[in-house]
Amino acid sequence: MELYLNKNWYILQDVHDAGEQLELFKEEDFLTEQGPQMSEWEAIPELKHLQLLLSDHPYWGRQLRYFNDAPWWYKNEFTIMDDDADHFVLTFTNVDYYCKVWLNGIYLGQHEGYSIPFSFDLDEAVNRKGNNRLIVKVWSPWDKDVDQNNQKRRTFDVYRNMVKGTYEHSDTFVQRDVNPVGIYGKVSICSYKEACFIRKPEFSYTLSDDLKKAYLNFKADVTRYHNKQCRLHVICLDNLTKEIQFEAACNVPEKGLCELSGEIDNFSLWSTWDQGTPYTYKIKMWLESEKYHCLDMYEEITGFRKVEMIRNEKQTMFILNNNNFYIRGTAYFPDNYISAMTRERYQRDLLAMKACGFNMVRVHVHVDLPDFYELCTEIGLGIMHDSEYNWAHPLTDEFAKRFISIYLETVDMLKKYPAVLCWICMNEPGLLDTEEGGSRSHSRSMDINPGPALYEAVCRHDSTRPVIKGSFCEDDFLSGDSHNYMGSLYGEEGHYSDIYGTVEKLNTEYGFDALPCFENLKKEPQIYSRLKKIENQYEKIGNYQYSLLKYYTEHYRMQKYNPNAGYVQFLFSDIAPTSFYGLYDWWGVPKKGLEAMLESNMPIGVFLKYRERLDEIYVVNDLPESIGTCDIFWHVINEKRETLEKGSCEAEIGKDSIVLIKTFGKRFGDTISVYLTVKKNQKVVCSNHYEDLYHMPEHVSGHPGRISHEFGIRLYQA
Repeated sequence: MELYLNKNWYILQDVHDAGEQLELFKEEDFLTEQGPQMSEWEAIPELKHLQLLLSDHPYWGRQLRYFNDAPWWYKNEFTIMDDDADHFVLTFTNVDYYCKVWLNGIYLGQHEGYSIPFSFDLDEAVNRKGNNRLIVKVWSPWDKDVDQNNQKRRTFDVYRNMVKGTYEHSDTFVQRDVNPVGIYGKVSICSYKEACFIRKPEFSYTLSDDLKKAYLNFKADVTRYHNKQCRLHVICLDNLTKEIQFEAACNVPEKGLCELSGEIDNFSLWSTWDQGTPYTYKIKMWLESEKYHCLDMYEEITGFRKVEMIRNEKQTMFILNNNNFYIRGTAYFPDNYISAMTRERYQRDLLAMKACGFNMVRVHVHVDLPDFYELCTEIGLGIMHDSEYNWAHPLTDEFAKRFISIYLETVDMLKKYPAVLCWICMNEPGLLDTEEGGSRSHSRSMDINPGPALYEAVCRHDSTRPVIKGSFCEDDFLSGDSHNYMGSLYGEEGHYSDIYGTVEKLNTEYGFDALPCFENLKKEPQIYSRLKKIENQYEKIGNYQYSLLKYYTEHYRMQKYNPNAGYVQFLFSDIAPTSFYGLYDWWGVPKKGLEAMLESNMPIGVFLKYRERLDEIYVVNDLPESIGTCDIFWHVINEKRETLEKGSCEAEIGKDSIVLIKTFGKRFGDTISVYLTVKKNQKVVCSNHYEDLYHMPEHVSGHPGRISHEFGIRLYQA
């Protein structure tokens, strides 16, 4: 039986951190006495990050500071209805960030992290026939230490002592004052009779080289009460047809360690939506006895697929189900507060990604709720998953040990999802600890700690997926991907067209931050007032985002496998009303940049290479099937709409291919536009257009250096 404790919670803030000394976990009569200066209990309607429950402006503002200045205490009182159970377990799915837990005054233990479920045995503490008082202390403190006390670089050099990724980032991605804290997700108490799983059962598989056979393995660690005999049952069920593909059972031995194995050959492979079908299966494992049909049960959704990476000096390329896999990706951080997310919001975003042509999501330095991973698996979107190691962290072995332990729990929790195709151990490491004259590929975090031990541990915990040691360490043999913000975050000096003639093996970040819809900004009057003076530049900023994204995306598409193996646009949606990197603003309204991805990011595309002249036309097909013979048309006109050149040709467009259609190698006047179309049997396969292509928009004045740290917004001009 499972008792959910997601209602009837009370909180108080312990402003002087005196609750433990006063033994609040044992009694609370002193709360209204004059001396202790303690708050009273306050009811909350649900379990979410406290900023969402208690603040009118949870995404920006100095009033948020107090949430993290002192710890919070939670209280819940409940009764047990199953007093003949043999075993009780209390489980939290999410507590951000540190916590200590007591039941009926008895200390159960503590936990660090925000995304990993954890449990406590209640057998010695629970009152089976009366009231129970659950007390939890929660805190998520500010980090104070800055490398060499260089306060001018606090954004980059503050030592992030928690495994929370981007918090204290404060470069308009995550605002200065935002540091989520609180219990969210689910809290529950499970009661068991006769037997239960000691920990989550494990299912794993391997595939034959030809991907025709799947070898299944089921493991379970069981504890039995009163020496009662029970059996372990396992099945593998086709989610589409509901047919049982495999089933087996065995008696649980005295020591409780069970393992069952078998093979199937009548299965379908899981794939991303553009490469095939995201075919899934349900795995069920349960215990039963003569008296009870089900003592304990575990379920997961799986998919059979094989993912590899070719990685050398010339390539960083993914292989999915023995086929080359070109990545068209976007980075995702859906909200500053993960507890604000719902299955419906995830579904909205993921279906929009698919409609934009993306086949990969980079989960950027955070961990999402289970709904996200389930939906990616169902929709057929691959996941490239960061750890929370981002920028500057303590350079001690003690922190490295803590970090590795927490991240491995993330790997173990998420590796069951077939959509997860790659782990990234560290994002942009070496920002702090790179020696003068060195590179991010060679720094303490990469060469000493935690890099080597972290990479080895992740590979050991999950040998079925590629692992990138340090994202943005393109020269490192165990990494191999690049980030490129030329014409964007690299400042006003450069222009996005400066990438012309360059090559990248695999890009995992590029983009530009553009303003949300001004009508939406008006819903936040203080922010709107701060940005109102550049309202007349709204269109200019949006056009620059559009032009940069289009130029970058097509630049990578025209390098397909020579050497480029894909890209990840940053960022799909704004994570707060004050963060502007997304293709969609925080309210879900598209920006001009979305048009660039709709034109340039689809599985089939026709592209023009150009800078100061027209170079070539290419057709790119990322699908696993041939398009066949197509007709390709081009039309070049001047500012008077007069035709400068018009032509067509036939070309065979094979599967997963790039085809050079035409070489121009010349300049047509000073103001021209170009229109491209690909047809098959008079039906349009794809098209593209380039308006006034020589006159590319210039970088917006003041970007990226001007920031209002009070609001956490880019100002765009001096």
